[in-house]
Amino acid sequence: MAYFRLRTDAQSWFSEIADSPPFRTKFDIYYLCLIAGLASGRAIELTGTAHPASDLVEKFVEDYRPASRLIIGLLVTAELRKSGIDVTEKAQVRALFKRLVDSESPNSLTDQGMRRLNAYASGGYEYLAEQRDMKPYTAEEFIQGYTALIEGAVEKLAPI
Repeated sequence: MAYFRLRTDAQSWFSEIADSPPFRTKFDIYYLCLIAGLASGRAIELTGTAHPASDLVEKFVEDYRPASRLIIGLLVTAELRKSGIDVTEKAQVRALFKRLVDSESPNSLTDQGMRRLNAYASGGYEYLAEQRDMKPYTAEEFIQGYTALIEGAVEKLAPI
């Protein structure tokens, strides 16, 4: 079973705000990184020793379970964009979906789907770290700037 994984350097970078409201779990930090990765289209695989990471959980945590289908949909959309597959190419979309999604899995993802989701969280962390002058020291300040960073990333992406 594949796990949601968060890079150790990302955990260190977010260390000042990770336990500050509204953040309650490491999955909150994972989610921030993931959305940044999906919005920017940046994915960095967590293989080898280049980017050490630790396992978080194997399923979506309770707070994110209602959004799990949306998150998986964003993953599929990002992978379609990355692969250059048009949504009208039904056979290719279906094949990609089968490679990423498994409704029988506790997290509804195949091992490859989880690996790609973790890659977007990894890429999102690097995007955030590059876009900011320093690591975040207060949750309020980070959240205010985060929205603008995500909007800027989405504007730079080419349409599908």
